[in-house]
Amino acid sequence: MITPYIQLFLFTFIIAILANYFRFKGNGRLNKWILLLSSLILVAIDGILFDFLHIKWLVLVFIGTAVICFRAYGGLVSTFIAWGIIIFLTNESDLFLLVSYLLFAMIVFLGESYVRKMKMESDRWLSNLIGNSKQLNVFKEISFSMQQTLDLQKILQRILTSVTAGHGLGFNRAMILLINEDGTKLNGIMGTGPMTAEEGYATWDNITKKRYKLVDLIEIKEMEKSTDPLLNEVVKRLEVSLDEDNFLCKTLESGHPLHIREMDQEDRALQLFIQQFNMNELVVFPLINLGIKVGVLIIDNPVNKRPITADGIDSVLPLANQAAIAIHHSRLYTKIEDMALKDGLTGLFNQRAFQTFLAEHLPKNSQDQLSLILLDIDFFKHFNDTNGHLLGNDVLIQLAEVIRNAIQEDHLAFRFGGEEFVILLPNTDKEMAATIAEKIRGNVEKTAFPSGENQPHGRLTISLGVASTAGFKLATAHNLVDEADKALYKAKEAGKNKVVTSED
Repeated sequence: MITPYIQLFLFTFIIAILANYFRFKGNGRLNKWILLLSSLILVAIDGILFDFLHIKWLVLVFIGTAVICFRAYGGLVSTFIAWGIIIFLTNESDLFLLVSYLLFAMIVFLGESYVRKMKMESDRWLSNLIGNSKQLNVFKEISFSMQQTLDLQKILQRILTSVTAGHGLGFNRAMILLINEDGTKLNGIMGTGPMTAEEGYATWDNITKKRYKLVDLIEIKEMEKSTDPLLNEVVKRLEVSLDEDNFLCKTLESGHPLHIREMDQEDRALQLFIQQFNMNELVVFPLINLGIKVGVLIIDNPVNKRPITADGIDSVLPLANQAAIAIHHSRLYTKIEDMALKDGLTGLFNQRAFQTFLAEHLPKNSQDQLSLILLDIDFFKHFNDTNGHLLGNDVLIQLAEVIRNAIQEDHLAFRFGGEEFVILLPNTDKEMAATIAEKIRGNVEKTAFPSGENQPHGRLTISLGVASTAGFKLATAHNLVDEADKALYKAKEAGKNKVVTSED
């Protein structure tokens, strides 16, 4: 015959298996009810097997389980249920027993609350530790990445990617506006992120499937010719005056991030952003280095609508500071590079730059062609003697502008020295180069230069010589410039204000 203890063990084992099976099928609340009912069934089985000998203390299991599952409310209700069961079985109303059960429920509740609090604290510290570790890792990666380049476009792309990538700081969208050279306006430069929630979810799905890391995303963004074209089309049209009282000016003046949750209807700049980007909440970070205002970084969450927290803002601050340093250094480098390679008067490239670019663009094979236009101002000594060198400088500046407007983006214009200018035309044959030279000559002839009417021909004119590498078996920088110079000399001999092409 099976003893009651073995029977109790078997019933407990079966109930445990069934309870765990159904727990996997249900949600958290259902699981609590399954656990509570299982404890009550075990109390009942023990009572049946042992003639309710242990019922007074065994109901404590039921009460304790109720407190763990449903806290104070569960403890209170289960206490009265247990007391009611005892009254039903013994026909005795023992108030001391009720108080004991209530005291037990209170002790379990306090103990469970303490454990819960400790667990929450532990989870919070663990979450903070993981978050800080992630932020430090992102900051380390992006700092190292930004130190590898002085190219402004690459720096901006890396900043924005680190702010928006899932393996980065995880915001949905970010954009950067930079202060222009005269410090009067903020101009939209670049953005990363979606314009709509649908676009954002499609991007996330692609990134998740391919398991891109932060470094991977930075590389991909830099390889793409145009990232997030819909967003950048709008961003690059942005122009906000710094003379007005708006949220961007306030951020730059305070030097602290501005968290906007309530939209100011009086702020026209803010209303522009709300309308253009459908923003409900955003944070603006000032980009300031050594007191020099560089621009602003703007973040928001238009896809998942996740509220931006103080911790989230703190996570971006180190990156924003590093970004301000990198952007400022990049701009300084560009200015220094311009000073080294550009003519201070006209803004065109200088002779030093000409030597560099000419060597780079000389054809490596017979299929490639490089053409060159050499020009100077007719009777410029007469102009300076008559009008002075200051007005002569104004003419040089104006002529440089005429040349810029007549050539294409891949053409390179240089001030060769004095009143002489050179134009390099990569992948351009001699005939096309002559056409461009004639266009420049005609535009100069039609342009009203200061005191141009006092020139020998009644207007200021130029002469141009054109040469191309197509006529040489082995093209060198020297013979290309020499041929163009000979052609220019012939143009001068032929009466000036002419275009002459070098002989093959």
